[in-house]
Amino acid sequence: MKTIISTVIFSLFLGGCGVINKERVPDEVPDWTVAYAMPSFYPVRVTKAYGINKTEDWTSILHTHSQFMTVSGLKRVKEFLPNYDGYGLPLAFATMGGYRQVQYTNHLPDKIVLYWTSLFDAKFYITELNVTPKMKVLMYKKQNRVEADGIRRSCYQTTFDFGFLPNGQVKVWLEGCGKYTYVTELSPIATPNTDYNGSTYSDHNQTRNSVLKRAKKANATLVPIPWDKVNKIYTSKNYTVDQLQ
Repeated sequence: MKTIISTVIFSLFLGGCGVINKERVPDEVPDWTVAYAMPSFYPVRVTKAYGINKTEDWTSILHTHSQFMTVSGLKRVKEFLPNYDGYGLPLAFATMGGYRQVQYTNHLPDKIVLYWTSLFDAKFYITELNVTPKMKVLMYKKQNRVEADGIRRSCYQTTFDFGFLPNGQVKVWLEGCGKYTYVTELSPIATPNTDYNGSTYSDHNQTRNSVLKRAKKANATLVPIPWDKVNKIYTSKNYTVDQLQ
């Protein structure tokens, strides 16, 4: 009988250890979100986005919309970032917005997958971000920030900011607590002939013409791409930019 009881207790102990080793996330950690930054003169459209967690065996779909031309409008962006020139990446909540998960979770994904279209030349890309252990440590780290009302509050960097470039590259920051922490620059894993919904190059003629008209109205040149301007970022004076160590 003692042997049976001891075996049961030992089994419960091992089971408890197994549970402890699984990822436990405090309720106060916000659900993770994504945000998209793009040059006004080189706008993009994200047609599909989702996160994958292989360990916990789930896929979380992210909301998308079709108003990327409106969101990236030069006049609109300059309302929030007056010095913006139309070429760089505007990192500001009002110019990017936040796109939430269809079913919320604050457990972080192991990978985020984006299907997107460069609207100025109607090229299609698939981009994958591998969420590294270092990124997860920072995103789960409780920080403090003094808000505009003078009160110090706890905060977390739980927003993935993606900055889209006209050659298919994507820069990534982690946002929160008044900071943008630069993580990496990604190359596309694929360049399909259609977008996620099956639209082709010719299906984007109208949008491509709208992009050209926007540039012409601002007396801006799109080709050759002025990389010294495109690689520049614009942020609110209340935000700081650092790099993941």
